[in-house]
This record gives sequence, structure tokens and C-alpha cells, in this order.
Amino acid sequence: MIPLKTAPLFILILFIFTGMMTTCDINNDLDTEKLRLLNVDKQFAKMSLEKGAAEAFKHYLTKDAMGLSPGQHPVMGNEKLYNEMKVGQKNYTLAREPQRAEVAVSEDMGWTWGTYIMTVIDNKEQEQKHYGKYLNIWERQDDGQWRVIVDIGNSSPDPNE
Repeated sequence: MIPLKTAPLFILILFIFTGMMTTCDINNDLDTEKLRLLNVDKQFAKMSLEKGAAEAFKHYLTKDAMGLSPGQHPVMGNEKLYNEMKVGQKNYTLAREPQRAEVAVSEDMGWTWGTYIMTVIDNKEQEQKHYGKYLNIWERQDDGQWRVIVDIGNSSPDPNE
């Protein structure tokens, strides 16, 4: 039995301890979800190499996704992005390397960033490499799957220079 004088102190300690436990659970859940999202982005990268960038983007972007590429107007909608990307798909590969994922406390939104190398075969059958970085904003769908709602990419210098 807790003496009446120490009851408020005991309640305060219990409240703090319970709050700490809840925070720990949230952090553990968030850490797990961050890893899950990073793994989804890695699967996206793998599909890009195996089936082509257009197919990977079609699979991992939402129906109403937006693409923000350098030197272009925003492209709205998965189907439009797919149609633009599949033109010349046989002449390029997109190798993405996811670096980091973050997830909102609500676990319904997140973002990933990474680097990429786009290898293009030009008209003279010469291979050209273009380097860049990307940021994807992800949204958890009703079925629990993560899908990209905004894809942003821009160029970077050759990392070897």
C-alpha cells in the first residue's frame, strides 16, 4: 500500500515511466517503418535495373503522382510519367542507390533520398553516364503498401571527380 503523502509522487513517476515506455514503442515502430520504407525503395531500385525504369516507376508511383525533373515542367499522373519514360527505355538504364528513409510519426507519409546513375547509349553507340540525386515523397496506401506521390531528381557532378 502506498502512503497517502507519497501517492502524488508515485502517480507522477508512473505517468513519466508510462510516457517513456510509449515513446520507446513509438521510436521502435518508427525505426522499423523507416527500415521497411528504405527496403521498399531498394526494391524499386532493383526493379528499375531488372525491368526498366519506366516499369519500376509505373509500379511504385501512385495514380496521381507528380514528377519533377530538371529542365522540364512538372509531369502529373502515373500514366503520363510512364509514357514519357518508356520512350527510348531500351537506350538507358537507371541505377538508383537509396541512402536514407524517414517516416512521419503518423506512419502514413515518408521520404527517401538517394543517388542515381543514368547510363545512356547515344546515336553513335557510345555510353554516357549522368549522375544525380533524388528525393521521393511516399504515402502509405489503404492496403499498407508504400507508393511515391512525388519524385524529384536533379543532376550531380561525377562522384569520381
